[in-house]
Amino acid sequence: MRDSISSDEQSPRYFGWRIVAALFLVELSIFGFGLYGHGIYVTELRRLNDWPTGLIASGTTLSLVLGSLLSMFVSDLLRWLGPRSLVLAGVAALATGLALLGSATSVLQLYIGFSVLALAWVGLGAVTAAAIVGAWFDRKRGLAISLTYSGATCSGIVLAPGLVLLVGSIGFQQALWLAAAATLIVLIPVVATIVRFPRAAERLVASTNPTSATLSRWSLLQDAAFWSLTAPFALALFVQVAFIVHQIAILIPSIGFQRAGVAVSLTTAMSLAGRIGLGLFADRIDPRRVAVLSILSQSAALAVIGQSSDDSALLVACAVFGFSIGNLITLPALIVQREFAPGAFSVVLGLSMGVAGVINACGPAAMGLLRDLSGGYTTPIFIGVVIQVASALGLLLKPAIVRRMA
Repeated sequence: MRDSISSDEQSPRYFGWRIVAALFLVELSIFGFGLYGHGIYVTELRRLNDWPTGLIASGTTLSLVLGSLLSMFVSDLLRWLGPRSLVLAGVAALATGLALLGSATSVLQLYIGFSVLALAWVGLGAVTAAAIVGAWFDRKRGLAISLTYSGATCSGIVLAPGLVLLVGSIGFQQALWLAAAATLIVLIPVVATIVRFPRAAERLVASTNPTSATLSRWSLLQDAAFWSLTAPFALALFVQVAFIVHQIAILIPSIGFQRAGVAVSLTTAMSLAGRIGLGLFADRIDPRRVAVLSILSQSAALAVIGQSSDDSALLVACAVFGFSIGNLITLPALIVQREFAPGAFSVVLGLSMGVAGVINACGPAAMGLLRDLSGGYTTPIFIGVVIQVASALGLLLKPAIVRRMA
């Protein structure tokens, strides 16, 4: 009876759900401090040190691009270090990066802090979380990954606003030091006691090693099936990240600062709703088709935002756009699960998300440049609409026979 429960994904006592809960906290932390927190870092470091915005923003770009590049090797690190050691190293890197940024008084310290944050993404980011959770689940993998990634969305609702209040209350340096200490105090016991790969008796569904090196990254880069997944998502996320960063600036001329803030909150809340909705049906849907519908819905919402000045229409469009924000991060993992062998999961997902991460990190700068060249946001928004429609069509044009590499 005990063996049956230990390997039954349907049972609430299945240890895999504890893994999901632990990694939910991990994603909450890395996305809160490693992504949403960047806007706070730029503002406060500029105020405290009188550094140019571009100088600080370049550090944030360095952090995200370097983190994406290094995440391509997560499968190797999981095989060499194991999940517990890798995640603990990520926790240490996150806390160290926060402490360094909080005390940065020189450009060298600034860039060292952002570089250490990039290392945190390797141990705590979406690729690592999906690889660990995926090792525990088969039939419920879609739901498990979606729930884990919900931590990323919740960080924008809870952690980022909380950090703003903390900075206003005790100052930037003390706030980041406190955040670093809290990260260590909360995550180290959780990770040390829970995070691991399943033992044989705990997972009877599949015995394949989730980190086995069954194919090379070079062979993937030459594989049509890999690019039928990676290229469309890279383009869609390029537009998505650009819009998220510029959303307030886009909306202020039409609805004002206060309503723009409401729109951002609505967008984030709908992202959480979309993740939960996808999680409930993830194991019974075709993830490519859902991705196509998600991207097309975002393109339609962007078209409305680009041409409307009506308050209600803009809020509805932001809600529609937000509903698919989280799902465009979750769906690649579900597609990899369906179209590649289990042993290739972390290699394929790591390389795909790494390539996409490098590309979408350039989205905000590209939208800003187009805005400056055209004198407004209308042109870059409609270029984004075209890119997203093209990416949706690209997802439909997958190879007739997808190779499941063993």
